[in-house]
Amino acid sequence: MTTVTTELTVDDTVQMRMWHRVSQFLFREARLLDEWRLREWYDEMLTDDVRYRVPATDVRGGPVDALALVDDDAARLRQRIEQLLNGEVWCENPRSRTNRIISNVEILTDQGSHLEVTANLVVYRFGHGRSDAYVGKYRSELVVEEESFRIRRRLVVLDHETLYDHGKLSIIL
Repeated sequence: MTTVTTELTVDDTVQMRMWHRVSQFLFREARLLDEWRLREWYDEMLTDDVRYRVPATDVRGGPVDALALVDDDAARLRQRIEQLLNGEVWCENPRSRTNRIISNVEILTDQGSHLEVTANLVVYRFGHGRSDAYVGKYRSELVVEEESFRIRRRLVVLDHETLYDHGKLSIIL
């Protein structure tokens, strides 16, 4: 009879705890966005020098070189949030209902002061007689802040070749 045992090393345990913390952070972020708690998301989860990008879906050569559907710094992101919450964005009045699924969370690098993290996402959006699914990947730089994190960089790379079936990208992914 063969007995298989799995013993975690100290390094494995530390990595598992960090992965769990990152996953819980991303899950909380998804909940805040789905509940349209955008100000809370902005104030509690982002750095003052945040950069939020969604590259165009039809440009070959990778997301770094692509034109962007969204390319917001902190001030522009705050403005977008206020417009969404104040009903100024006509296609989000009334607000869409969203449901996000975050998976395949992976810590790519740990620089001590910040982490490079990737995760898959699906954002389902319902409203105005439509339902859409946005499928893609997050690439995030998370600044370590005590027992939590803040997002300094967020790149959302959509897997779609076009957004024609989805209409406008009026929500925060």
